[in-house]
Amino acid sequence: MARGAALILAMTLAASCGGTARAAASPSQTTATAASPSATPLIDVNDMMGAFPPATFFVVTKDGVKAVALLNHATRYTIPTSGTDVQVAAVSAQTGVPTTSPRVYVLDQISQGARLRWFDIDNGTERASQIVAGATVVSTGIGHGALAIDDSGGTVYALLKDPSGKRVDQFDWFTLKRSELPMLRGQCGERLAAASGRVAVVCMGSSKDGELRIADGTTEFKLDTNMDPNSMAMLGDGTLMAGDLQGNLVRLARKQTVLEKVNTLKEYGARLSPDGIAVNAGCCFYFGILDPQASDVQVRAIAGGTMLVAFPSISQPTGGLFVQAPFAYFVIGGRARHVDINQGFGEVMADLGPSAVPGAVANR
Repeated sequence: MARGAALILAMTLAASCGGTARAAASPSQTTATAASPSATPLIDVNDMMGAFPPATFFVVTKDGVKAVALLNHATRYTIPTSGTDVQVAAVSAQTGVPTTSPRVYVLDQISQGARLRWFDIDNGTERASQIVAGATVVSTGIGHGALAIDDSGGTVYALLKDPSGKRVDQFDWFTLKRSELPMLRGQCGERLAAASGRVAVVCMGSSKDGELRIADGTTEFKLDTNMDPNSMAMLGDGTLMAGDLQGNLVRLARKQTVLEKVNTLKEYGARLSPDGIAVNAGCCFYFGILDPQASDVQVRAIAGGTMLVAFPSISQPTGGLFVQAPFAYFVIGGRARHVDINQGFGEVMADLGPSAVPGAVANR
């Protein structure tokens, strides 16, 4: 691509991202029908230098947690890990909150127990470590789902198990000092989410499939989703969304105790991909769907401004997706990838091998 043409493309993309970044949250957005399947255009990585805000995609591999940069797709550093059930969560830099340093948390298994550490995102330096003796990390089969952060209270939550069952432990997000009393104990629980003082655990693939255990502050209660859930996520205000492969969705609004059924995906005829519910900067949900007619990854808007990332059924993501505007991040066939959520342009960031699964994304 000629340098002049590359510069024009970069300026056009940057302008379009700035002008449409809030479209997903607007209920007045024009409803679009499914587009005809078409190949996703590729981005020239040189065009991205300076055209987009920095971001880091953390991917769990057999060699450790790889920190892959958005702007040049280089691996910035690798965090060594132990065990097979490594979990990752990240805290992004927050506008207007200079004391919130961007950091990445890693939960793994060592001989003494479950180990939680946090690292500076900018350079990968370890800052704190805590071992929970006698505890085991709950296996999610992917690089996230058993570790969650509530930045409203500066708390990290870990889904662990011991001989009596599964539980959620809480830690101060700076010192990693652990609270004495675990919460949300039960015999099942495969995914964890937390925000605004609410903590949730959902059961998948067990005798209590579909059970939700919720803690709103010091109040704990259980709900039945009446489905076989494959995904769960939570907005920054504590609103929870869970769904199943058939596209059934349930929502638990902030400070509410009754689930609300959401028919948007079901009426669209979409199948929800495993771990296919993502949060865009706390504002809104994105849904990863499986489409047998799609030839490549596509971004769509449907009724009420609901945003979809459609994946070909024959090329499904492993471990769901993350959204850090203006991109959605995911792993397909061991390759870390992203797609522009406004324009639909896609790119392979790095080929990290067949064991690669997504862990987290942050805006640094």
